[in-house]
Amino acid sequence: MAEELKPYRYLVDGMSGDLKTYRGSCHCGAFVYEAKMPHVFKVLECNCSSCYKKGALWVVPEPGNIRFVKGSVDAHPPQVRSFQHGQGVDVWNIMKGPYKAPKFTGPEPKAVIEGAKIYTGSCHCGAVRLALKSKPLDKNSTEPVKECNCSICNRMAYVWLYPRKEQVVIEGEENLAYYKFGTKLFGKSFCKTCGISVHNDAKPIPEEELNKLPEGQREFIKGAFSMTPINLRVLNDFDVGDLNVEREDGYSRPPPYVEP
Repeated sequence: MAEELKPYRYLVDGMSGDLKTYRGSCHCGAFVYEAKMPHVFKVLECNCSSCYKKGALWVVPEPGNIRFVKGSVDAHPPQVRSFQHGQGVDVWNIMKGPYKAPKFTGPEPKAVIEGAKIYTGSCHCGAVRLALKSKPLDKNSTEPVKECNCSICNRMAYVWLYPRKEQVVIEGEENLAYYKFGTKLFGKSFCKTCGISVHNDAKPIPEEELNKLPEGQREFIKGAFSMTPINLRVLNDFDVGDLNVEREDGYSRPPPYVEP
């Protein structure tokens, strides 16, 4: 007999002890919150399509132990509304029927790769879909797969693959929005409807603008112009936990990020 699922709010049983105030925020600082929780706490990692694609790790503080310092919860941004679990709604019993992954219907990527496999993926709502042609991605793969702990990658739980542009076809690009910061040379794309992060878009810039950048940064950006980095979490019927993921300490790179 399958184990009976408890309501979401009870999945953090065992949290006890002196409370510590943790402060969190979105990346741009429009929303800032503080939550009082024990020094050691458990998290819930849900494997539904939306939570998996977002890399969400959930924790539910006791009522009254979360406070929004900046930004209004009534503004309905997904990352703030997601804290509204545990208010008398048993989501485990509300959810009905399996999730059907949106299908990619576009052309095959043009890249010619011996022994290639075509992977397809999407955002959660299906407004954006993609196809990736690459060598098989598994524990034995030699393709570089990375996760970074910089201020944006850590918040969004990206798992990056760096294919060439001709290896990727994206349907529904008009349904993407882009978040830019720092040099503003890279746009972190996300679906306008469901907010799922899809890829990292680097737009070429004039040579004179490129030459103004520090040498190391300049070479990195020049190399990025020929790639379409993909967040592998968007691939359907695929588990990033099956890969050898390299961890990169991007948080230590200058300039330092100022936490809101």
